[in-house]
Amino acid sequence: MQKRMTIRGAVEAGRQLGRTLGFPTANVRLSPQVEPPRAGVWLARVTLPANGKPYWALVNVGHRPTVETRGEWKAEAWLLDFEGDLYGQVIDIELLRFLRTERKFDSLDALREAMLQDKQHAINIIANHEFTL
Repeated sequence: MQKRMTIRGAVEAGRQLGRTLGFPTANVRLSPQVEPPRAGVWLARVTLPANGKPYWALVNVGHRPTVETRGEWKAEAWLLDFEGDLYGQVIDIELLRFLRTERKFDSLDALREAMLQDKQHAINIIANHEFTL
């Protein structure tokens, strides 16, 4: 069984590349004082402490090798049923299930396709009621 970890941090503006790919993300810089979780894509529960509302999310933890050559260690959360602006808000990201390792894709189209597959994998886990919001 995987140990669950919660990342709390303020959402920072990024390059907004995820938004152009159809996957807007809430970017949280990971503290260097905390042992980082396994790099890769996770199914997560993201809670907005301002209102206590939880959302399902796909979260990439790592350096984003497809789009950065020396990226910072970040958590990029794509909240699956959320629309709005989270910049500056503190969010809690509870990593629930590791889906795949982080890797460099040959193109943004290949990254987009992998994200769609990740989303389907996450939906299947959610449909099996392995976790609840």
